Amino acid sequence: MAAESEERGRMLSAGSGTHAGPGAVWPWLRGKFLAGLFVLLPAVVTLWVIQLVYGIVNGPADAFLTLLVRARLLPGSNFLREHFGGHIPGAGFVISLLIVLLVGFAAGNFVGSSLLRAVERIVRRVPFVSPIYQTAKEAVEALRNLGRSDARAFQSSPVVYVSLSERGPRALGFVTGRLPVESGEGSLCTVFIPTSPTPFSGFLVVVPEAELTTAPGLTYESVLKLCFSYGLLSSSKENRAARPAQNPGQAGTRQKG
Repeated sequence: MAAESEERGRMLSAGSGTHAGPGAVWPWLRGKFLAGLFVLLPAVVTLWVIQLVYGIVNGPADAFLTLLVRARLLPGSNFLREHFGGHIPGAGFVISLLIVLLVGFAAGNFVGSSLLRAVERIVRRVPFVSPIYQTAKEAVEALRNLGRSDARAFQSSPVVYVSLSERGPRALGFVTGRLPVESGEGSLCTVFIPTSPTPFSGFLVVVPEAELTTAPGLTYESVLKLCFSYGLLSSSKENRAARPAQNPGQAGTRQKG
């Protein structure tokens, strides 16, 4: 009887082990999968950004070169059509960079700048193209001078908190300028609020300057990092520095006019 009981116990323990096996394997596989995902994800994101930038820079020049190849206006057009589908790998990217470099050189001398101004005057006279070009140029100039022109009062703290409700959550934003109007609440500031995980898109709000709270410990880079990572990449140093946030008017950074 003792031998039978011992044998039955071994069988039961073996049976319970076989039932517990799959339950233990699934968490192990999930852990390995997540580990591999977190290792590969930065590389995948980096490759995606490089591919996106390459496509934007390479696209226009590559399309023009493809037209020349298909029209057989370039040497070796037949070879390119047969082996590369009419494309010249990498040529559009290199040509685009050279064009940007040449325009930069041209803008730095008298003859080139005069030619660029003449082309700009022609573009401004085209009915449909003119407002698009003017808006794009003003936007680029605003980005170029961000933190140096209308937002100079916030140079020491370019990042601000925008209250979404009276005692509710707050959003992080960048002061991009001031409106040339006054309201009953004082000066009005334009604030760009980035979104996650693409901080280069977001929405623009108009907020009275007195209602903005500066975040001295945060920079543009730290806010972009927070948006990219859904708030996961936040350092304790930044959190400690952001605590003594205060109103721009109280900090003496308010500037009228």
